[in-house]
Amino acid sequence: MDTKQRKEQFSQAFVQAIAACAGFAWSKPSVDEDSVDMMLSKKGGSGTLRSPRLELQLKCTEKEAMIASDGTFSYSIPLKNYDDLRDTSLHIPRILVVVFVPAQQEE
Repeated sequence: MDTKQRKEQFSQAFVQAIAACAGFAWSKPSVDEDSVDMMLSKKGGSGTLRSPRLELQLKCTEKEAMIASDGTFSYSIPLKNYDDLRDTSLHIPRILVVVFVPAQQEE
């Protein structure tokens, strides 16, 4: 398995662990043609929204995060992926999840 594949597997496992702690189920589309790597969902809920869902595009990088004083950071992705994420006509919201890992795999 090459480094890119390892990072992809790690980011998926990381998000799956967080989702499990929050009580969300995860699933993967059979084909990634719409910039969606994983989907999260939760049964039930109360209030105005029930059975929430969220679609994720996952990225894993060993680059240092350029964190601004307000706590935000920037991460460059291809325009096609950006447009797929920011589309306002989507029924299910989408977010970009960036997982930062050390450059040395042993760390």
